[in-house]
Amino acid sequence: MTNGSGHSRDLCRLVELCRELAKLGVHVGVSDARPALSVRGDLTDRKVWVEIDAGSFVWRRDDLARHPAHDPAGAAASLADYLKNRDAGPGRRP
Repeated sequence: MTNGSGHSRDLCRLVELCRELAKLGVHVGVSDARPALSVRGDLTDRKVWVEIDAGSFVWRRDDLARHPAHDPAGAAASLADYLKNRDAGPGRRP
């Protein structure tokens, strides 16, 4: 369970990440139920959920892709690159 100050810090970090992702043209949504962001490269792409765990932004729970939460610009670049590669497929440009 997250304490109040930790929860507030996580929200601030997610807001910083949201700003950085928006600068890169990534579509970002905010969860009402938990401190998390949903991101996708295009409005028709699948969402990726980003949360904070142990001081890192975390996505892709299957392999625990993560980036230090004190570097939202770096995390945004990593996420944008991940989305570009993930969503590139037949008939789509990387």
